[in-house]
Amino acid sequence: MSNTVASAAGQARALVGHHYRCAEPFRVERTRIREFARAVQAYHPAHWREAAAARLGFDAVVAPPSFAALIWQQARREILRTLITGYRLDRIVHVDQTLEIGRPLLAGDVLTCDIYFESFRQFHDFDVITINGVLTDQHGMPVQTGSTALLARTTPPEGPHSSVRTRAGFDREPTLAPARRLRRPRTRVDLDRLTVDTDLPTAGTTLTRRDLATYARAVGDLDMPERAASAGQPVIVAPGILVLALTAGYLTSWTGDPAAVTTYRAEFANQVHYLAVPRADAVDIEFSGRVVACDRVRRTATVSLNAISQGRRLFGYASAEVRFPPPAARHTTIEFTP
Repeated sequence: MSNTVASAAGQARALVGHHYRCAEPFRVERTRIREFARAVQAYHPAHWREAAAARLGFDAVVAPPSFAALIWQQARREILRTLITGYRLDRIVHVDQTLEIGRPLLAGDVLTCDIYFESFRQFHDFDVITINGVLTDQHGMPVQTGSTALLARTTPPEGPHSSVRTRAGFDREPTLAPARRLRRPRTRVDLDRLTVDTDLPTAGTTLTRRDLATYARAVGDLDMPERAASAGQPVIVAPGILVLALTAGYLTSWTGDPAAVTTYRAEFANQVHYLAVPRADAVDIEFSGRVVACDRVRRTATVSLNAISQGRRLFGYASAEVRFPPPAARHTTIEFTP
């Protein structure tokens, strides 16, 4: 292991149990919501027009459900630039992502981002850093949380594999406020007609190199990895969080309400689960979903999600939890074509 990587590992290990507040608040701007929505093919009118957002119960344009991933990515870059130096950014893999949504992000929000360092582990050629994040709005209310594991490729560590778990001593790790209970969902799907194993309609989209460039500009990530495919031609590997964002749009097209989802979970760890876009070509993605649990007391359903491209599954596992209104409170939603 090089001295630089060893130093980075030491820095990461020392951070476990501590938290870091990002230097600058993140301002959610209307133009940035639109830019992100375009990049992830999120075409619900509430992402684009105030009048459509108002019909869903919001006083500003609504960010797509995966918009917070943009903030987490910015925070990770700040951490790797200022706190954990020595890892090569092009050798860090985003292993998984969980998004807990207390309420959707809206144009005009000013968010403080706190990062909590949960654990550090070493396995063979990799260092694994697990971090949790909390977004707090301008009123001091925690509105969304996220957790992720970052896999940094290294040379094999000396000595036995080590693991540092969470220890007591976080300054404060807020829990989400009950914001989700302040608004009834406006889903066009009736929970009482769903059963376990209900299939969602399949849908598809096409992703091009230009789409990847649009996404890179939207999130400020201009270093998407390029590698040689089995046929020898260079390909761009699309970020897993982009695939999750596209899948979130697919789920929104089913629910009709982009604010009805409270949780997304996705695993990107398996090396076969990646989306490769050839230099001159486009790739098709097929989305599908299945209801795996229904809770008629809490008025929620858990949906497993799948995305397939070129015969390859793009997730190790992905799921979402959706909230539904009470039986007497169903709403007619805005129709749109995804």
